[in-house]
Parts: sequence; structure tokens; C-alpha cells
Amino acid sequence: MESVKLEAIYVYIDISSSRHVFSTLHDGTKILAYIADSINAAYQDRLLTPFTIKDGDAIVGGFSDFQLLPEIYSHCLTVYYSPDFRRHFSGISAVVDETLNFYFGAGIGHIDTPPTEDLQNINIVNGSSIINAIEASEKAKIIMKSQQGQKRSALYNDEDYFFEKQPFKFYCIAEAKSFGNALGAMFFLAFEKLIKSDKQRDLFRIKDSHPDYSNIEIGTALGYSALSKADISSRVSVLIANSDYFLYKKVRSDIVAYLGDLQNMMGGASDE
Repeated sequence: MESVKLEAIYVYIDISSSRHVFSTLHDGTKILAYIADSINAAYQDRLLTPFTIKDGDAIVGGFSDFQLLPEIYSHCLTVYYSPDFRRHFSGISAVVDETLNFYFGAGIGHIDTPPTEDLQNINIVNGSSIINAIEASEKAKIIMKSQQGQKRSALYNDEDYFFEKQPFKFYCIAEAKSFGNALGAMFFLAFEKLIKSDKQRDLFRIKDSHPDYSNIEIGTALGYSALSKADISSRVSVLIANSDYFLYKKVRSDIVAYLGDLQNMMGGASDE
């Protein structure tokens, strides 16, 4: 039986400091299962391997469409800040006060596996993309631990980007190191450097999740519902005008284009 070699991205998500955050490790497992179920429900037809609990304290899943990566990352942010997530885990203080952090490791590479019907089982699938995802999550953990307690002016060093504003600490490793580094830089620009405040972070996330929302709907989601409709609309307009939202959208578009070109190049190389 021949194995299948396929270019893919796998994602490995682990909870930061889980042994200190939860009263029992089962709480962390339930949170990870909730996130995995949400991703699987939203992208079930586009996943090679559904997101599944791995080693008891992480989730891992994969997809063949490289351009899905920023969507998966944004989806995790949407779940994290959703009222349903806070209600579901209202007994966990780190969820309620939004101090819970995750390591989001993205691995770009190939999978070598038996025929495609086995791709649903993460315990059977193997390859460089999964290895890279696990290593990327570990690298995100090392970066976060090295930056904790440091001053704002020292939040990143010559090698690595620290995602201070986002609860999912992103890191990417690819078979060719420079490709992963370039993607990490673009994610850092889009999801960290172009965001100047928590309100802007929430604005970008809401507009990503609900591109058809009016200013009134955006303002309501931002917590301005007590104001008049005119004031809500005005506040949102000012918030957008004072942000780099349109540059953020440009970077997001460039990330998608980069991932598409990278996949085409890797697919061509693997066919040679």
C-alpha cells in the first residue's frame, strides 16, 4: 500500500500555563474540545484531518488549502471573544477576564500517510507538516516565556515576534525556514503592529467575522448599545478613521496571496 505525499498545513494549539490556570486539567481539555468542535463545524468540508485532542492537552488538525490558515486563526479569535464562550466557561476566571492564552503553532510541509480515508485519524497521519506544527507551538511557548515581565520596548528580539495583543500566540515553521519566517512577519504586522488598542483589535475582528455589518451593528458589538444610533455610528466611524484597518485588510490579502503562491510552488516541486 503506497503512502500519499501531500502538501498541507497542520495547526497545533496548546494552552499556556494550563497547570497554573485551571483547578483541574479537565477544564483545559473541555476548552480545547470546544474550540476544536467550533473549527470542525465551520470548516468540516475543508479539513484533511478534523481538529482533535492530542496528548490530552492540545488540539491538532490540518488542511490542504494553505489559504485557509488566516481564516482558522481569525476563527479562534472570534470563538475566544464570543459571549457563548464566556457563558459556557463562566466558572473559569481566566476565560471571564480574558487572560487565557494559547500557543498557535502552524506547520507547513507535507504529510506521508496511507490512503486518504485514514486522514481523519490524527494518530495515523504523519509528516513534516505535523512535526513543524508541534515545534512551532513549542517555539511560541519559548518566546512567550522569554518575554514575560519585560518592558514594552523589548517585546521582540532579532529572531522572533511576540504577539502581545492576541490571546493566540502565533508561530510558523516551514520546510524552508525563510517561508515560515516571512509568514510570521506578515501575521505579526496584521495581528499585532497595525493594532493600536483593544478597541481596534475588536473592531478588526468584528469586521472580519461580519463584513456586512453596519456601523450600528459594529458599535453594538463593541459595547456602545447604550448610546443613540447617531452616536454609535459616529464613534465607529471615528474608530475606523483613526485605525489602520484598510492597511490591515491589504496585509490580510497579501497573506492569502503569499500562501497560494507558496502552495503552488511546493506542489510543483513535489511533482518533479
